[in-house]
Amino acid sequence: MTRRFLPLALCVVFVACSDATMLPEVRELSIDPDMGLVEGVGSTIQFRVTALAEDGTTLSTSGVQWSSDDPNVATISGSGLATAVAEGFTTVRASLDGRSAAAGLEVFVPVDTMSPGGFIPGESYFGRENYVEFIPGTLPVVLSSGHGGSERPAEIPDRTFGVVRADLFTLQLTMAARDALIDLTGHAPHVVLSHLHRSKLDPNREIVEAAQGNPFAEQAWEEYHSFVDTARALAATDGDAMYFDMHGHAHTIFRLELGYLLSGSQLDGTDTSLNDIQIIRQSSIRALGESSPLDFSALLRGPTSFGGFLEGEGVASVPSPSDPSPMGTPYFTGGYSTVRHGSLAAGEVVSGIQIEHHYPGLLDSDANRRAYAERLARAIRDYMLEHMGYFEPQP
Repeated sequence: MTRRFLPLALCVVFVACSDATMLPEVRELSIDPDMGLVEGVGSTIQFRVTALAEDGTTLSTSGVQWSSDDPNVATISGSGLATAVAEGFTTVRASLDGRSAAAGLEVFVPVDTMSPGGFIPGESYFGRENYVEFIPGTLPVVLSSGHGGSERPAEIPDRTFGVVRADLFTLQLTMAARDALIDLTGHAPHVVLSHLHRSKLDPNREIVEAAQGNPFAEQAWEEYHSFVDTARALAATDGDAMYFDMHGHAHTIFRLELGYLLSGSQLDGTDTSLNDIQIIRQSSIRALGESSPLDFSALLRGPTSFGGFLEGEGVASVPSPSDPSPMGTPYFTGGYSTVRHGSLAAGEVVSGIQIEHHYPGLLDSDANRRAYAERLARAIRDYMLEHMGYFEPQP
């Protein structure tokens, strides 16, 4: 009996030993994401680890050990879920079979934009790394500049698709317009600025194209639009308000292009076609269009349109009384910011206009920017007095 079973027992031992020696070794560990950013204490982010064998095949990560270099900043569970504890930076690590990998994790505690009553007019409030700036005001006016920044931080890679060319001097123009409104009324508008170069972030696009997956760019995008949301809420405290998104264009016709989210071909239509309720509901000044006794075509290009008041200041624009439509020429209709922050949605009370500025004579020198800003300030005041019945803060 013993002799009969001995070969089988030896075979079992041999096979078990052979299987043990054939287990593939972990040659490389990696963590995704390799750099994490969470906003606010208590927020979480999921890290995942990948293990590769010598031949590149993926191995099981069962048994991986996670740790945080500074658990006072963030802790991490056995499944790789990190939880923010306090503002700061830490490194999270994964270890398996003698191999290890590391990833950075930053906890950022932002300005509380959900409590607008806490903002002091005239003070600057910044997002992470000062990439985005918010200057509260007291007028029912919001100005934003998303394409005029110049900062190119190494932590944000260059965007690989979409437009990356900056709008020259539009950030400076926006601040000149703020100064002009203060000089005109004694009160300041609300201002939101992106200081990042457009090659790093494009706030006037939805987040996928705008930030292209970089967590720091995504954070700045969120901050920018959160600040605009807060500014709109403050501006509309007493009723209707206006939002102006400031841009620059390089088209060959030297005129402002006023974007209402209506296409050039729609503006090329007759007054009757523009007065259709469906056109009004496609516009970023829908709130004005639905409440005004004027025909909508008059709001877009009549004597008391925004283009009409600019024309009265000697500033050429389209649409306006003397230049009612693009007529097939290049024309910017308005972008993501105008869609999100104008009155396109029913019930919104802050109407929006994207203003595209030509460079010669307007943006090409500080003197020209300031001279134009004074005319722009008067046009904004007259337009709002005409169609909203007020402009300065109400007592």
